Amino acid sequence: MTNGIDDAASRARHGLRDGGRRTWLRGASLLAMLPLAGAARASAYPQRQLSMVVPFVPGGPVDIAGRALSEPLARHLGQTVIVMNKAGAGGNIGAEEVARSQPDGYTLLLALDSILTVNPFFYRQRPGQRAPALSPIGMVGELSSVLVVNARSPIKTAADFLDYGRRHELTAGSGGNATAGHLYAEQLKRDFGVKLTHVPYKGLSPAVQDLLAGNIDCIVALIPGVLPHVRAGSLRALGLTSTRPQALLPDLQPLSEQGLAGFSGASWLAVMAPEKIAPAVADQLSANLSTALREPGVVERLQSVGIDPYYADADQVRARIAREAAQWSTLLGAMQPSSPT
Repeated sequence: MTNGIDDAASRARHGLRDGGRRTWLRGASLLAMLPLAGAARASAYPQRQLSMVVPFVPGGPVDIAGRALSEPLARHLGQTVIVMNKAGAGGNIGAEEVARSQPDGYTLLLALDSILTVNPFFYRQRPGQRAPALSPIGMVGELSSVLVVNARSPIKTAADFLDYGRRHELTAGSGGNATAGHLYAEQLKRDFGVKLTHVPYKGLSPAVQDLLAGNIDCIVALIPGVLPHVRAGSLRALGLTSTRPQALLPDLQPLSEQGLAGFSGASWLAVMAPEKIAPAVADQLSANLSTALREPGVVERLQSVGIDPYYADADQVRARIAREAAQWSTLLGAMQPSSPT
């Protein structure tokens, strides 16, 4: 009888130990599967619609680019991509909103280069504030500017511009302080000895109207902003700031090939995300962006608004931001301080 009781107790003790081991093993297995579950969730991205913030008003080149990209990105990602315009402060308002959003890949920014390379040094930051914390996804393309004068101007070529501008005071209009047109004018003044006085306007349109009226001497502007007047013969295009050929002005040479050696520059667009986006999600977005930029319909649409489409990866974008931020901060530091328009 005692032996039977002892055997039963022994079996009970072994059963408890075996059950405990089985429970522990099940728990360990579940813990081991957690990283796999996380990977599965990441690989399932995206699971809902994405927002692409365009930090400028509707209808401009950046807005049109965002809408041109939203359809192929949606198709490749399998989710809707909506474009949201958040304009103001030279693009800072939209950029800061994206920087504050969750870094989950569902909120993106289509950034103009100046947001990343000029604004941090030009706009007065509040105490403790820094540039928006953003991470590159990939380059979308470049936007060349063009140097234009009134068709009635005695300046016929880029060489004439240098010669005349070194002997006479010229006025250069722009769409506002720290815009690309302003910075290129300052470069011409600093690097080539052209006697230029900058005249900022509240937007490019009034500057163009004053150039047409003969109230200022020249403008360096993005091609779409002056193209109708160039084609109509009321403005004369002297040369491109970019060294790359431009579909909208295929016969126009770069300024760097017309006596302004070393002068080159282009605005550019890049898709950005909040700084701590997961690398796997960023890589997926980058690959889909690269694919979208090879589609003929997208290329044609971008070129129609003066954007020369080409893809560059996140590391290349990051390097370009660092290089151009150093360039523009030096130029801005040498300029007389003025209030943003």
